[in-house]
Amino acid sequence: MNLMRKNFALAMVALLSLTMALAAVSCGQKTVEETPATTTVPPADNMMIDSTMMDSTMLDTTTTPH
Repeated sequence: MNLMRKNFALAMVALLSLTMALAAVSCGQKTVEETPATTTVPPADNMMIDSTMMDSTMLDTTTTPH
């Protein structure tokens, strides 16, 4: 019984060591990604406001609660 417990503990330590080694190898192989070229976005104050966008975002103050 004691030998079985010892072998199980050794197997768990070996499995943990293998997992840590694989994690270290996989993280070490990551390449640095270049940031993509940014596209120029016009400022918000130059945007034309569509009437449908205005209707959907504005509160309707014409109706009275019942």
